[in-house]
Amino acid sequence: MDGLYPYIACLSGAFALYLLLRPGPLVVKLLGTVIGFCTLAWLMVICSQTVPGSFEPGRDILFLVFGAIAISAAVRMITHPRPVYSALYFVMVVMSSAGLFLLLEAEFMAFALIIVYAGAILITYMFVLMLAQQASEAENVEEAPLYDRLAREPASAVVVGLILAGTLISAMTTGLSHLPEPMDQNGMNQVHGDLLESLPRQLNEAVIRSDPDAVWPPLEANQKSVQWDEDGAYVVSGTDVIRIAPESMPTNTQHVGWSLVHSFPASLELAGVILLLAMFGAVVLARRQVEYGEDELRVEVGLEPMHPSEDGDGDQA
Repeated sequence: MDGLYPYIACLSGAFALYLLLRPGPLVVKLLGTVIGFCTLAWLMVICSQTVPGSFEPGRDILFLVFGAIAISAAVRMITHPRPVYSALYFVMVVMSSAGLFLLLEAEFMAFALIIVYAGAILITYMFVLMLAQQASEAENVEEAPLYDRLAREPASAVVVGLILAGTLISAMTTGLSHLPEPMDQNGMNQVHGDLLESLPRQLNEAVIRSDPDAVWPPLEANQKSVQWDEDGAYVVSGTDVIRIAPESMPTNTQHVGWSLVHSFPASLELAGVILLLAMFGAVVLARRQVEYGEDELRVEVGLEPMHPSEDGDGDQA
């Protein structure tokens, strides 16, 4: 029965989301909100008991805060009747998801999320602010179009979301045992040493910081400077072995930046060009069209207007 609890929680959350999506009185909306928050708390308890390992207390609190913000903003994004606020909630979802990746020390995923969705957020703002029909006042929700105020197919959307949530829960609860073993310390030292070899300025600073009297760089040519073992990275200067302090080694953020700039420069530039063209396309599509009259069109092409205007004295121009 314990294995069914996550799926029961997903079913409860889907029911709460359906109550929020479908048109109904305020009491139904409040009932869906209460059920949704209770389901969210239940899922957090289930995940904390299922997923092994733990963080520091500060990280645990931030993880719960970012997770609650992401889920609440995602729900509000699809249930809010005003498109402008939906776009703002979308921004909250992206930022809170990036915060979760940072807490998991997955800087690459956080950066990729910001890089990819930065253009999408800009395009969303363009379309929302220039194409959407807004209400004159925040209270006059009825002035907005019906397709912005009410979900078209709430039941189908909830079913699709339920299937996706069940798939994620199943992967999280049953697929953790099939993950590969983490890299050992020797492998991590090798990765750090290879990157430090590619950063000569940081390497020089790290060696001088570790041993101010060291002769650096070494006189031998074509020699690999950084070597490693289970105790960490080190360099050889003559007969001296200089250990690199752990705080002088490259950080995870530097690994991500080096991979983006050194290993995937074409992909990074291509993503920037695509996002730039997409933003230009959004501006062109959202540009307001000006209607010209027949006389104005004739003047633009160099012809005389069919109905000349009169000047102040009553004579025709």
